[in-house]
Amino acid sequence: MPLIRVELFDYRMSEETSAALIEKLTDALGEATHPGLKEHTWVIVEGHNPKNWGLAGKPWPVDQMPPAPT
Repeated sequence: MPLIRVELFDYRMSEETSAALIEKLTDALGEATHPGLKEHTWVIVEGHNPKNWGLAGKPWPVDQMPPAPT
């Protein structure tokens, strides 16, 4: 059972984004490995508050956040 896990800043998440990631990542895994895996592939898409992310042992600097989608 393949499992693909995606974690993004929560403001980048929407139902449409999640559905597109699930479909396209499942297709990509099948193309890269074996088409029969598609029916057995799980994809977990999670959004997290950027304030809960860190880099190099330090909390992510909020003033350096990438811009939110418009």
